[in-house]
Amino acid sequence: MASGVVINNKKSQRHSSIVKAAKEWNESLKSFSIEPKGVFGSIAIVKCGKVKIKSSELDLEFQVPFDDDMEANEAEITVYNLSKSTISKLKRKAAISIEAGYKDDTGIIFKGFIDRVSTKYNGVDKVTTIKCLDDIKKKKVTNLSFAKNKKASYILKTLIDKTDLPVAVFEVRRDHTYTSEQTVDGDLMENIKKYAKVCGISVYVNKGKIYARHIKKGDNINFTVQASTGMIDYPEEYEEEITAEDFKETIKGYNIKMLLQHRITTGVIIKMSSKVAKGKFRVRSGTHTFSPSECTTQIKVF
Repeated sequence: MASGVVINNKKSQRHSSIVKAAKEWNESLKSFSIEPKGVFGSIAIVKCGKVKIKSSELDLEFQVPFDDDMEANEAEITVYNLSKSTISKLKRKAAISIEAGYKDDTGIIFKGFIDRVSTKYNGVDKVTTIKCLDDIKKKKVTNLSFAKNKKASYILKTLIDKTDLPVAVFEVRRDHTYTSEQTVDGDLMENIKKYAKVCGISVYVNKGKIYARHIKKGDNINFTVQASTGMIDYPEEYEEEITAEDFKETIKGYNIKMLLQHRITTGVIIKMSSKVAKGKFRVRSGTHTFSPSECTTQIKVF
């Protein structure tokens, strides 16, 4: 990567917050065998077939979004000064994964396939950008009809089965009976999203499996987000409204920023402990970000 760096006050303040969080995290983990060192001890490995790209050997950056809907998420990986031979092995539709964390405490944060690869020069650096999609593939349905008196849950399950992905969980919170014939047409994922709202649940893909359940249900990972585990600054409160058919509900929660944590993904249950809020929360969405100067996880919980 080019050596020239421009520093402004806003970036400097943000970096200071990250360093402070890293120091507090290190202090709380001194009694453990694994002592992550925040940004400075971070590790990332990108794997694609026989290709293995390590952050310890090459400058590597990525952004990995995750959420609780069926729309495809695009992860972006940037690698500096890859060899021509390695670039040639990064083929479109090839399976790719990202593992990240600190020292011996790492985990998979992304699994999907390559959508496109581009390489250009920036000064003396050769910059390769890899755009990746998760395991959701675009599909359409054409004039799929359901007789009157069919339930929304039946229509939703039928549509989910058309993704050809294994279903890990299917639990509806509520149901709606249609008194007239229903015709489903167009983008499969958009229609799944529509009927999921009617059933009061979210439907999303995580590590190649579909989860269909109430947005407040999830998997407890026994992790507390607080200053001593890498929380950066205070959580920020948000509120939004979800409507579908005759149903309406208001969601309140928090936006949280922390040092990169590979355990955090869609649907996990965390504990939060801060001056702003305490208690159990479910992760709705977020982004893992990695670079030589900033390794963070930002999440939306409620």
